[in-house]
Amino acid sequence: MDAREPLLCRADPDAYGADGVRPPAARALCAGCGFLDACRAYALENPGLYGVWGGTTRRERQAVRRRGEVGERGPPRGPGGR
Repeated sequence: MDAREPLLCRADPDAYGADGVRPPAARALCAGCGFLDACRAYALENPGLYGVWGGTTRRERQAVRRRGEVGERGPPRGPGGR
């Protein structure tokens, strides 16, 4: 993915910044983004972030950190590989 390509999260940041988004909606917001893994890794390394990052919710990221599952790939993806 070209970094100059418009990112949906930059076009509509309010959709991603809302806390309380459910996991399936978070995955749908980020589906197909070429920066998904990098965004998820960044969010896992920065616990103060709110909203949707890398197809995960804040609660999902907190759970991953508690379980110690943070790695190169981030948290497991939901059904269908998202």
